[in-house]
This record gives sequence, structure tokens and C-alpha cells, in this order.
Amino acid sequence: MALEKIEYDASHCQRCSTCKWSHIWEIKSHRFSRNCPSIWYGMYDAYAAQGKNDIATGLLKGEIDWNTSREKLLEIIYRCPLCAACDINCKRIMDLDIIGVLDALREEACEKGHGPLPQHKEFIQSITNYDNVWKQPRTRRANWAKKLDIKDLSKKGEKADVLYYVGCTYAYKPGMETVPQGTARIMKKAGVDFGILGAKEVCCGGIADNVGDKKSFDEIAEKNLKMFEEVGAKTIVTNCPGCYMTFSEKYARYLKKDTKDLPYVVKHSTMYIDELIQAGKIKLKKNLNMRVTYHDPCHLGRRGEPYKHWEGKRIQWGLTDPPRELNRGVNGIYEPPRNILKAIPGLKLVEMERIKEYAWCCGSGAGSKSAYPDFALAVAKERIEEAETTGASAIVSACPWCEANLSDGIDACGSKMKVMDILDVIEQSMEG
Repeated sequence: MALEKIEYDASHCQRCSTCKWSHIWEIKSHRFSRNCPSIWYGMYDAYAAQGKNDIATGLLKGEIDWNTSREKLLEIIYRCPLCAACDINCKRIMDLDIIGVLDALREEACEKGHGPLPQHKEFIQSITNYDNVWKQPRTRRANWAKKLDIKDLSKKGEKADVLYYVGCTYAYKPGMETVPQGTARIMKKAGVDFGILGAKEVCCGGIADNVGDKKSFDEIAEKNLKMFEEVGAKTIVTNCPGCYMTFSEKYARYLKKDTKDLPYVVKHSTMYIDELIQAGKIKLKKNLNMRVTYHDPCHLGRRGEPYKHWEGKRIQWGLTDPPRELNRGVNGIYEPPRNILKAIPGLKLVEMERIKEYAWCCGSGAGSKSAYPDFALAVAKERIEEAETTGASAIVSACPWCEANLSDGIDACGSKMKVMDILDVIEQSMEG
């Protein structure tokens, strides 16, 4: 039973409401002091982490019944982007593993045959049938790379120092192919020896894990890990924060080892390009004369920390045997994208009030946009309003899901702002 693993965390909630707000020391104004999109939109306590702790405890004790409360339980559990803002705040004062509770509720729903939601099943079925979430033919996976002369490491005899893993969305979603194309051109100019998996690239499987379908996730993870071993991938670079977190955190958890002990090193493209800039292999020359603000993707930021495997037991309040080191969001990928933006001539970076581990989620993560589009859109509009207060003309991010949902939010509220991927900004500055 999935919930048995998190009984301590769920039952020791003190109902302090820290999960609903940014930490008091981090709040800059009442207007942008909230941190949990789920309760901000749902308003009732059940949507907050403390409410979900009560639900998990109630299910464990038999006080809540799936059969009589199924529809409402599924809405509460899945109308949440798993952004982990609640988790970060709780760990700042209580050391409770709230993201573990949220994951366990979804796993429990799937174990009992109630989850995932129909919209999520479509994604997983698409991965089974096509190896991607977009129901697109495998043969189209590397269409973005035509005429770029990139090694296909899935072919016999091809080797490279770096495996560039593109991901489903950048490979298939119309208009987003400029990001992998730009990444490839940047790495070529920097002299990086890299290759792709071409039509053999398989979805990372993060969505299956996010919605609680652990069986499907395990099968996808095993398939990818075998592929990485076959092509000899020691360094993997990816643009998608979801893929980055999956390869770094989720696969480590699946293998029951620390991220640092994985047979490969995975780097988000902003990390890798920042290193290339620092090494003098990339020159940002063109003056862009822009005022931008940066949106931290959740899977790159507070959920982007290296995983530290732990097996043991609680011995008393706050103590574990053996000692457990918790992820607190502070070691996410925050500085590399900011370093890049600050290095671009003429570009001025202005920050929003909620940034880094306290950033407001875009609203589209963990299947929430596909199942609850109105919720996702409302959360995006809230972020747009915050961005507008900076006086920036554009929101720059490094995640296809964030960029797509924020763009929808801009259209919905009639904002004059635009959304840009950081790779497109980098390429513009390299043109000089």
C-alpha cells in the first residue's frame, strides 16, 4: 500500500499553514505572497498540502472511502502541478516529506484502480504505442535535425562524448523545434562532440511517474537505461526540465542510488551552455537591448536537486536511522540561466517577487493542464500579472511546458508581454 510509506509524514502535520504561503522571510508583498496554486485556486483546505495529509491519513485509517468519495478525491489529488512549493516550505520548519505524500496519493489511486485520469492514460498509451506523448510516428522524432548533420548514436559504430536528448515536446510540438536546432548549432560552434538517438529516442517516462503509474514508469526507465548503456552515454544534455529531473532524480530513485552514483551525468542545457561560456567556447556578442524577467521551471529549480537515496526508519521527532539528508530546493538549477542572461550585452534581467525555490509555478505540470485546463490557465495568468510588475517586455524560461502555458496565459489576459525560450535568446546574441 503506497500510503504506508508516508504515514509518519502525513500524520505528523501540525496544520501550521506554512504549505500555503512563501516563507515569511521571503515575502515581499501581500499580493504575491501565496505559493500553492492548488489552494489558491480551490480555496478549500483539502487542496492544500495539510488537507492532503489529512486525506492520506483518513484513507490509511479507513475514515475515508474511495468508493463513496472517488470523484472528489481524484480532483483534489490530480488538480495539483506537483510543483513542491508546499514541500520546500514544510521542510524549512518541519522536515516532513510532503512531495512524498502527494506522490503516494497518486500511486495509491492507481493501485486501487481509480487513477490515473483518462487524459493521463492517453499520454501513457501514446508512449506505449509511439514512444512519445504526442501520438506522433517514431520516424518524425528527428525531423527537427534534418540538414544539421548530427550523429545518430543509435546507429552501429557512431560514438560521441555527449548524448543530446531532445525530449518529446521539443521534437514534436510545432514551433518549438527552434530550441533543439539552436542547441545543436550552439554545441557545434563550441566544438562539442555530440550525437542524438534519432528515431530511437524514447520518452523519459516522467509523466507516468507523476500521475502515479509506477509500473509504466519502471518499464520506460528500464528501456531508456538500457539504451544509454548501449550507446555509452556518459554525459547527457537535455533542454526539458522534466526530462532532466527524470534522468537525474527519478531514475536514481528507481535504481535506489544517489544521483551522483548514476552511470551517467545529466545536465540541463542551461548548465552546459553556462559552462561553455565560462570556458570561453561561446561568445555572446550582439547587443539585444531588452528588459526581461526569468521564470524558474519547477522541475529545474526546487525539484532539480540531485537525489539522495535513503532507506531506514523514523526513530523519534526529526530523527532517522540512518540519518537522512532531505532535498530542500536550495540546490536547484537557478544560477546557470541567470548567468547566461547577465552575460548578454544590453539585456537587463529584472526579477519577479517569487523566484528560485519560492517561484510561482506556471500551472501546467504533472498532467494538470491536460486534465484541468481552466486551473492551469488561471495559474499562468497569476504569473503573468507578477511578471508585468517588473516592467519587463518578455518572460524568459527554459521549459517547453512553462512557455506554452504562459503563452496561453498571455493570450487569455491580453498582455503585451511575450514568452521566449532562453536558447532562442542565446542564439540571437551569438549572431553578432
